[in-house]
Amino acid sequence: MSKPAHNKQHNNNEILLKNIEEEIQQFILKQHPNLTGNSIILFPELLNYRLDYIKTMIKSDSQTMEKLNENIVQNIKNNETISNNLNTTVEKNLTLGQKTADKIAKFGGSWPFIFLFITVLVIWIVVNSTQLFGKPFDSYPFILLNLALSCLAAIQAPVIMMSQNRQESRDREQANNDYKVNLKAEIEVNLLHEKMDYLINSQWQHLVQMQHMQIELLGELQEQINELNRKE
Repeated sequence: MSKPAHNKQHNNNEILLKNIEEEIQQFILKQHPNLTGNSIILFPELLNYRLDYIKTMIKSDSQTMEKLNENIVQNIKNNETISNNLNTTVEKNLTLGQKTADKIAKFGGSWPFIFLFITVLVIWIVVNSTQLFGKPFDSYPFILLNLALSCLAAIQAPVIMMSQNRQESRDREQANNDYKVNLKAEIEVNLLHEKMDYLINSQWQHLVQMQHMQIELLGELQEQINELNRKE
């Protein structure tokens, strides 16, 4: 912006429109389209125009902030969340066999199962070793017990594997869900950074313009004060 210059054909209280900084020229011409570059502007009027221009810039910045806030709120309302509660989703899609496998695997890996298993073994061995209830049905070396334990292990192993496979599938779904959430969060953060950078740059430019105008106003006021002092 060029510094306002006085035209010698006019007194010190006047200035040509073309000698005013470009931003103020555009602001004045917007309000008074009939003016030309050779139109005379009084300094008191120029001061009012500059103050009005600064107020307009401040109001524009406030409106920009309001629009930005409205856009953010609207985006939050419109955007659907992509995170899912897999605990609820998976439970709804489980079949009867999968639920049974989970319950068996859960019970087979618990302390109650261990205590129950030890109790059954002790009772089995005592009953078939002491003949308290007559002739033992599975005397030493407890072949029937070994057969029962082998059958239990043969059945329990695939059931536990079924439960583990389903858990692995659930973990994969959880990983995919986490990836989607992290990706969306990264995109939203980048967009927010871009908006903030744009806002900061815009605000900074306006602040520089207002500071320059303030310096111009102070210079002109000082010139008028000096002129009044010389007249006195």
